[in-house]
Amino acid sequence: MRCRRFKVSRRAVSTTVASLLMIAIAVIASIILLVWAVGLIGGLMGSGGSQTKEQLIMENYDWSGSQLTFTLRNVGTLPVTVGAVYLGGAELTTGASISISVGETTELIYTPTGASFTPGASYTLKVLSTTGGVFAYTVIAGSRG
Repeated sequence: MRCRRFKVSRRAVSTTVASLLMIAIAVIASIILLVWAVGLIGGLMGSGGSQTKEQLIMENYDWSGSQLTFTLRNVGTLPVTVGAVYLGGAELTTGASISISVGETTELIYTPTGASFTPGASYTLKVLSTTGGVFAYTVIAGSRG
């Protein structure tokens, strides 16, 4: 009895089939990325957090002498309650919580203590809302803006 040997190909996939598989994988990955991005953008645009609807702008400031006075205007669509104020990383003492209604302008007055501030140097003033919104501004010690 004679055994036949079957001829077995050593190549797994032809180059044409391999190219088609790579293109199909790239298209599928692109579709998955598109679906994820559309869902993410839709979630941010549709409901969004209250931080995206809170907007405070600083209209002016006066840091002459030892007092820092600045004016904030709420240009967002929700009232903003100021939770904390930081100047150059040091927290400024806040008495009661300050609420700024939509379209309203409020003047805040602080006396920075506990840190040394060099006249003419710029510092970051951060206003934090109670919902987690952060509003950052740049002020220069000893000047008006």
